[in-house]
Amino acid sequence: MNPLIERLTAKGVGVIEYENQGEQARQTWRRRFISTGQQGRLWPYLWEHLGNEALCGEEADLAMHRAAKWTCLVFFQHSDDVLELDLTQAKPIARKDLIVATMDYADVYIVDPAYTWTYVIPHQADWGPYFLTKLGIKGDD
Repeated sequence: MNPLIERLTAKGVGVIEYENQGEQARQTWRRRFISTGQQGRLWPYLWEHLGNEALCGEEADLAMHRAAKWTCLVFFQHSDDVLELDLTQAKPIARKDLIVATMDYADVYIVDPAYTWTYVIPHQADWGPYFLTKLGIKGDD
């Protein structure tokens, strides 16, 4: 986790780390971004539920750039750590700045504090990234 925090702070991002908050973040994410019809049959990874409604690839990167202006939360598929990022004084952040090689931190989920949008970087390089708003409207801020 420290290399990620160091990389972000070097870009001027304010970072607050919360331990033991990951499960709560994942549960809130499930409620906000997985349709009620899918709730009964959950896939192993949360990002596998992001269907055709989600922007993918460069479109997702652009939508994230437009959406992440102030504060966002970062959590992971297999870790209980959550980061709160203050982006108000930050230099632009690229997808590579958020990637972590360690398996516990390999699937990265980013949301605004109200969980109205999400940006997801899966551990599989051939998939994603994805961007989705709560209502499934592609790319809305």
